[in-house]
Amino acid sequence: MGPLTATAHSRTDPDELRDLQMRKLRAGLANVFKSNGFWRDRLHDVHGWHDFERLPLTTKVDLIDDQAAHPPFGTNLTYPMERFVRVHQTSGSSGDRPLRWLDTEESWDWWLRVWADHVYHSAGVNAGDRLFFAFSFGPFIGFWSAFGGAQRLGALCISGGAMTSEQRLRSMFDVGATVLLSTPTYALRLADVANELGLDMRASRVRVTIHAGEPGASIPATRAAIEESYGATCFDHTGMTELGPTGFSCSQRDGVHLIESEFIFEVLDADGHPSHEGELVATNLGRWGMPLFRYRTGDRVRASREQCSCGSPFMKLLGGIHGRVDDMFTVRGVNLFPSQVEDIVRRYPEVVEFVIERRRERQMDELSLLIETAGCFSTHRLEADLRQALGVRLSCRVVERGTLPRSEIKAKRIRQAGS
Repeated sequence: MGPLTATAHSRTDPDELRDLQMRKLRAGLANVFKSNGFWRDRLHDVHGWHDFERLPLTTKVDLIDDQAAHPPFGTNLTYPMERFVRVHQTSGSSGDRPLRWLDTEESWDWWLRVWADHVYHSAGVNAGDRLFFAFSFGPFIGFWSAFGGAQRLGALCISGGAMTSEQRLRSMFDVGATVLLSTPTYALRLADVANELGLDMRASRVRVTIHAGEPGASIPATRAAIEESYGATCFDHTGMTELGPTGFSCSQRDGVHLIESEFIFEVLDADGHPSHEGELVATNLGRWGMPLFRYRTGDRVRASREQCSCGSPFMKLLGGIHGRVDDMFTVRGVNLFPSQVEDIVRRYPEVVEFVIERRRERQMDELSLLIETAGCFSTHRLEADLRQALGVRLSCRVVERGTLPRSEIKAKRIRQAGS
């Protein structure tokens, strides 16, 4: 394997990486210009990076509107429908209309290769592992590609679809699963159910957990809580239905490396200028049936080009994805993201689940924290820690066990008061 197709510990010349990206981009654009109605009038020829930077930014609303006007799949189709073999859709967790996305046989194989060569490689997962997928396997892309990528490795794949949490736990023990894949919140939910059942997850054979869908696995306190619960090493993974698998955490586990051999990534500030901190923008280089160019992900990140000690040549998002750009609150002049709150809350093992309740008072955001706890718990110390770390006061209220929402996909951390 070459240095740009795997996470090998190699020092790759940045210019070589940029040349690879431009070659892939120009080769793919040739077909897009011929037959893709969505992009034909939006794009221009790209001969170099100056041309690329003049391409328009693309938003999820652009794609949703196109599919609404041209149902069911819109006009972002480079090939005839006969070329496509899979359809998935976004989770709709942000309240938007779900977005459908198609894959050809070639682009689906690309998904699986990226999982095998990057995400699994970095986490040390190999053909001898037994992977348990705690996921429903519905139309949301979720861990479908992870399942296929593990098959590509030659590993044993175990579906946890259509199971209760208890059934999933018992199956993991019975089959000797060594790797768990789930959202970080659901991993903690499984650990909570295991405690109720008297099962010691640290006594299982699980040695690695891989998570996606939420920032949790890159939040130190959440990662520590998962590792303590399972006695395993916890890794993060980033990706989107529209884009594909975009990043992975390495042995340092202090952030997420973006897979720059398969994407062009930019970080733009609020004014659309290049920055080390801002919104992540991505261009896909391996999914030409439904391509995306300069796509605004809505993810808030802080990027670093400093060489990582793991040897990866790829840019790192320090601390992973910090949250959605539109999830930011301004409370008495202080900007906050849900991930900052989670990092404090997860330091308390007594807290089983939590939700941030938002309300508007005198044209300003006010936040409260609703928490479920195991046993007696005083909120005073948690409130003090939140105030010291965040610089604002968040009142905490303990609610009855089982009253806050659970999800095996993406946890909904924010709700409007009264809803």
